[in-house]
Amino acid sequence: MKYPLILCIPLALANCSTEPEKEPVTQSMESASAMQGGEEIYMLYCAQCHGATGDGNGVLKHDRPARSFIDGGYSFGNTVHAIAKTTAFGIPGTPMPPFVDMLSAEQMESVATYIRNFAPTLAEAREDEKEMVVTDSPLVARGMLPAINPTLKLHPRGIVIGNPDRFSYEYRVDDVRLLSVRQGRFVLRADWGERGGAPLELLGGVVVLVDNGDPDGLFTTKDGEALHAKLKSTNTMHDYGEISYNLVAQDGRVVAQVMETCRTTTGTRTLIEQVFDIQANESILIHPPSNTDVSNAPLVPVGNHSFIITHAIYGGDSK
Repeated sequence: MKYPLILCIPLALANCSTEPEKEPVTQSMESASAMQGGEEIYMLYCAQCHGATGDGNGVLKHDRPARSFIDGGYSFGNTVHAIAKTTAFGIPGTPMPPFVDMLSAEQMESVATYIRNFAPTLAEAREDEKEMVVTDSPLVARGMLPAINPTLKLHPRGIVIGNPDRFSYEYRVDDVRLLSVRQGRFVLRADWGERGGAPLELLGGVVVLVDNGDPDGLFTTKDGEALHAKLKSTNTMHDYGEISYNLVAQDGRVVAQVMETCRTTTGTRTLIEQVFDIQANESILIHPPSNTDVSNAPLVPVGNHSFIITHAIYGGDSK
């Protein structure tokens, strides 16, 4: 928050004051001030879910437990900058709301400083610890997605699912959509360093770019109303990573639940199958991306159904 009239008065009087010049505020004093203001904001907005001590045991209980900061539970990086960005934008698909319209940038930095102090001994990741390597089970990386090419924007909230077959799948999750498929190494967590809030570094080479990396939503009602794909969860318990979301109409009703899996085919030519298991409460339409094949008619009636969109790959392993 800015108070220009208050700030300009001491500046104007500074040169004519007869008092001795004060020593500059030290970094430790600035940190202490930020901590004090951050504690007040935390107790007002955060403690009811995350607990007064940051242990995740607040008075409000949710289906998904709140993060325990004392255990190092930071979704998108442990730096003050990363925590402040999470505070600003929230975490889609969870009870964590955005505070960008409620708190100023200074207030969010103050509360992030206070929250970071719950785990003061948490070490920053070394350079050799930043790469996430997929072995025998799928992995999920959450964070900011870089722009796929210079004409596109980055996505502050994204998910990358890496499977053991060395293919990975890049999703935006503010409105769940597959953006690209990559082959090769998985993810370098550049955002774990002091540059908190930096985009993930996606190491694989792009082999599928869905509608040039900026696809429209896949789902509408049978009357053509666009449906919002609201993230529910991810699952890495099976051979391929899964992402689940609700399809929500403009009036807030849940029209369908979707569990999506991407996998490679075997044979003379590798293809990518984007598999949807849909529980439709109402009939919906699927609008496949260009240059894809579909397994059945676009209309999905009420009930439980499976639907497959097949993508042809190009390029190959680059890293």
